[in-house]
Amino acid sequence: MRVVIVGNGPGGLELAKNLSKEFNVTIVEKEKPPHYSRPMLSHYIAGFIPEERLFPYSPEWYAEKGINLLLGAEAKLIDRFRRVLVTDGGEIPYDVLVMATGARAREPRVPGKDHILTLRTLDDARLIKERLEEEGEITVLGGGFIALELAGNLAKAGHTVRVVHRGETLLGLDGELSDRIREELERTGVEFHLKSKVISADEDGINTETGYIPGKLKVCAFGIVPNRELALKSGIHAGRGILVDDHLRTSARDVYAIGDCAELGGVVGGTARTAVEQAKVLARILRGEEASYVPFRSAFFKFADFSVAIIGRTKGRGEWLNENTKVFYDGEKATGAVVLGDLREAMRLEKIIREGLPID
Repeated sequence: MRVVIVGNGPGGLELAKNLSKEFNVTIVEKEKPPHYSRPMLSHYIAGFIPEERLFPYSPEWYAEKGINLLLGAEAKLIDRFRRVLVTDGGEIPYDVLVMATGARAREPRVPGKDHILTLRTLDDARLIKERLEEEGEITVLGGGFIALELAGNLAKAGHTVRVVHRGETLLGLDGELSDRIREELERTGVEFHLKSKVISADEDGINTETGYIPGKLKVCAFGIVPNRELALKSGIHAGRGILVDDHLRTSARDVYAIGDCAELGGVVGGTARTAVEQAKVLARILRGEEASYVPFRSAFFKFADFSVAIIGRTKGRGEWLNENTKVFYDGEKATGAVVLGDLREAMRLEKIIREGLPID
């Protein structure tokens, strides 16, 4: 069976690894470098790792695994009737096609946005690193995990770091948890400007509803926009992302979607962890096994030296299990948790909550 995967990110790569022994697997990737670790880009910008450490797999590794890797090849159209993927370098026939096209950085929509960079690709990271070495300081726009990872690592490296966020809390969490995370990052040296919506930007800083914040280097980390264009051009249904069911099937026969580009039940995963989980489920399905993907939010982050785990649903009634763990309930059932600074406890709770077991 010929499996064509569009995208060489965490989901596409994991799927290829799982299928390459049994199927004829081709990865089509529009970027020219082989797979690199996006979660490690902030570590690279901070100078904690050299660029070569971003690349866990060499081109030779793909060949050894029997994966046909086509880099610098852009997918243009899925011809569903002829069962071929049309690229800018020719046509590729498929029996199964998987879109793992990922997402791009959400750009600010304010006057002067040309003075604000985004972080998503290796080229983005190279530019930010170069500019940071010139300026020595940075303003990060956003209050999500990408913004906080970047801010924490750069503050740890000794740079002047400001975080500007329009909301009152970080990571969409409640005030207590947000305050704990903010305090830890402030100890690292991060300066926060919360409830500060950006109005405009110029070369020397940004205007916010609470005043002008100087800083030549500005990076927007507002979130992601799923890459759904290939699906739309091919007549495949999409909402915010490419619509899939619990078998990760799209509206087109033998065409699937996984990772940041896929939307299931109104939710886009948005993390490498989700993409890898979906890839493992889809590999089982394509091998003919009984499997389905059940969405479950689980994300582990590290901001400088401070780890944060967000598990399941973190809204509603929350109770502190101990000074570092807050558990959320629907009635008597635990539906989510936030664990600060204890990865082992986070993994234990993730298993308990996922399986619907009572918490000790």
